[in-house]
Amino acid sequence: MLESFETGIWSVGLYRGPSLDKLAPCSQGNPIVTGRNFGLADAVAMADPFAIQKNGVWHLFFEVFFRSNKIAEIGAVRSENLVDWVSCGIVLRQPHHLSYPFVFEHDGEIYMMPESKSVRRVDIFRAVDFPTKWVFEKTILRGRYMDCSMVYYGDRYWLFAGWRSYFLRLFHAKHPLGPWTAHWLPSIRHYSKSSTRPGGRPIITDGQLVRFSQDNKDYYGQQLRAWRVTAMNRLWYSEAPLFEQPILKGTGSGWNARCMHHIDAFEMPESERSSEFIAFVDGSA
Repeated sequence: MLESFETGIWSVGLYRGPSLDKLAPCSQGNPIVTGRNFGLADAVAMADPFAIQKNGVWHLFFEVFFRSNKIAEIGAVRSENLVDWVSCGIVLRQPHHLSYPFVFEHDGEIYMMPESKSVRRVDIFRAVDFPTKWVFEKTILRGRYMDCSMVYYGDRYWLFAGWRSYFLRLFHAKHPLGPWTAHWLPSIRHYSKSSTRPGGRPIITDGQLVRFSQDNKDYYGQQLRAWRVTAMNRLWYSEAPLFEQPILKGTGSGWNARCMHHIDAFEMPESERSSEFIAFVDGSA
């Protein structure tokens, strides 16, 4: 969820790299999604990108913030080659602010879990005509949670949830629709602007679970860090920095000069012996 619009326009870009700490802009140019190329003049910010591939086509979902009504909805674009993107329009709107459209597939169905902290719910929607039509499926949690991020690890699903801006809570369930149980620890990360708030989809790479967090130490949206989960069960949680340095940060010029605070990364096999990451990211000047 975006919290600051004064620092510049937020846009969505695409990075590639051999590892998470060596991501760089793709050759076709960035950003790939802006208010201008989305065709909505009143849309001043696109952020929190989440992607899913279906039948060989990439579908990218993101928060779209409108200046006129100070509320955000969920938009989408699609591409067959990660170069040419076609607008799918606004695909989900509610009476309240929506952001962080965490999209995932389970048992052949595609679901979306957008942030709805303003109404103190974590709701899940199901696609009935993908990618443009969604129906409400279930409220899985109640509370002022933000940037909820789900991953299947071990024998169950885990849900990382930002709480009170800079605390991190953890939940677990046997099914993504729940019932969800709170972790034994009241919060797995206490107040910290640099390590708590989720910043994208957790991933498993080289056999280890990696969690991403916003680093807002100096200002909101400053940079993004990666954490290696070293222990996670119903009674305990621990993690350590995957890298000492942020994996994404403002570049000093262009569309992402000042801020980068989100990633949706996918490990793509190039051959039997090597692979690379593609990463949908956001940034602000």
